Amino acid sequence: MKYISLATLIMSAAVIAGTSASDTTPIGGACKKIDKLGCGLLLGFNNENSFLYYCGSDGTIQSFVACSCLDCCTVTGALSGTCT
Repeated sequence: MKYISLATLIMSAAVIAGTSASDTTPIGGACKKIDKLGCGLLLGFNNENSFLYYCGSDGTIQSFVACSCLDCCTVTGALSGTCT
């Protein structure tokens, strides 16, 4: 099981910022659970595997951690989650 904390998500944002515009990324995508974590899937991203994301106060995905499996993302608390 892979445990992911909010601190990990925030640190990964710096790496994500370096992605080119042509890469598919969930950053900036719409999300509904403001200031909380969520799980998602995005066509053309992460080999269609799950990802855990942080939904910012503006209702967009601010940072994420890619899971290595499909449907294995679980939010375990407001600011914690796992990829099992």
